[in-house]
Amino acid sequence: MKYHVLIDEQHHEVEIAADGAKWTATLNGETVQIDICDLVDGRAYSMLLDDRSVDVSVEEAGNMVALLVGGRRYTTEVLGEREWLAKSIEQESGGGELVVRAVMTGIVREVLVQPGDTVEAGQVVFILEAMKMENEVKCQVAGTVLSVAVEAGTTVNLGQVIVEIDGAD
Repeated sequence: MKYHVLIDEQHHEVEIAADGAKWTATLNGETVQIDICDLVDGRAYSMLLDDRSVDVSVEEAGNMVALLVGGRRYTTEVLGEREWLAKSIEQESGGGELVVRAVMTGIVREVLVQPGDTVEAGQVVFILEAMKMENEVKCQVAGTVLSVAVEAGTTVNLGQVIVEIDGAD
């Protein structure tokens, strides 16, 4: 089965196939053998990638998946062919609304924008604290802030909409 995985907004095409009791994954033309053991009810896994051991913690919210791999957090979005095509068309159009979501479950420490503010692509719009680390969350397009759904001190979940932006044309 083919998936489109966005890791911090960078696109990767991944193909997963069953190979007996194991799985194979092909990422950007490179194929690895995967053996997976579910440790904590779909939230933590021990994986062998070509006989290299990797522990992975998973937090899911819709298409959004936060992965903790070797102490490093990756925010991903996993899309099927239809979802990827729709997202690609949306990105090509260059305008319209955009939402900025919580990249992990945590506490909003500071909201740096308010409705009516003009923002640039890559601008930090809020600070999210998780596991005693502060994370800057940025918007992906320039535009005008339409709404802010939370205030400082609010606990949010992975994938929750925090800021809505009307993209610049």
